[in-house]
Amino acid sequence: MRDKREIVESFDDIEIYKNSAFMNKIAVQAMQEEKEKNKRLGIPSSFMQNGKIFYELADGTITAEQPWDKV
Repeated sequence: MRDKREIVESFDDIEIYKNSAFMNKIAVQAMQEEKEKNKRLGIPSSFMQNGKIFYELADGTITAEQPWDKV
């Protein structure tokens, strides 16, 4: 994987970098809002780490077992 500085230096136009950073910020914020909404509604949130799917339950418990039959 390339170093972040190498990727940034490969951009011809700084506006591309600024726009991608802005879009990433929006995506992270939207993901956090949906995670909070799921928690309020008692819906598990799923995420992947090292190629394995995990679920965060409304009480904060993290499990690798599919919780859908319990919801």
